[in-house]
Amino acid sequence: MIRKLSLVAAVGALAVPPLARAEEASPPRVGVGVGVNLGNVFSGGSLAASPVDVFVPINVTDSFRLEPSFGYWYVGRGITVSGLNGASTSTGGYAVEAALGGFYLLRPTPPFTVYLGGRVGVAFIGHSSQDVAGVVTSVSETDMYVNPTLGLEWAVSRNFSVGGEAAPAFRFYFNPTVTVGNVSTNVSGSKFGTGFDAVLLMRLYL
Repeated sequence: MIRKLSLVAAVGALAVPPLARAEEASPPRVGVGVGVNLGNVFSGGSLAASPVDVFVPINVTDSFRLEPSFGYWYVGRGITVSGLNGASTSTGGYAVEAALGGFYLLRPTPPFTVYLGGRVGVAFIGHSSQDVAGVVTSVSETDMYVNPTLGLEWAVSRNFSVGGEAAPAFRFYFNPTVTVGNVSTNVSGSKFGTGFDAVLLMRLYL
């Protein structure tokens, strides 16, 4: 009896490590990442991407990923010489972005993942200026963009990766709203712009 129990215990002990290794080898499903935009200018006339975005990669399957992203950008400036001469004395601008990416994952070599797909997003952009008389003029606009995307991800460890992606960008600028003092006017200014995005990314998987 004792011999049989010892045999069962030994078999169980040998079975545990492979199971643990299999769990450790299973791909992470959800993570959080930071992307640094290398800069872009669209032909529509807009510096139109926040410098830093937060990404939430969700590996739905081993070959498909959804990735929401969020960004915020604010720029402010104080009195200038030109402002003292009668032009704007202060300006400020912001952009809030939200996008959803969908990607097909390819793993040609285990540490590397190539992903193909695209991102669709909206950007809420605004800027304002104040003249020497104290009158504030503000402009707000909602844009939409579509970015077919090619990316490369290198798994430094099971839970951490670095990489980058590149995308031709197509942007749709809708009619802006101009407010002078307390009077708002919708201006006919919708247009289409093209550009190019390049982003460096770091992702931490949970």
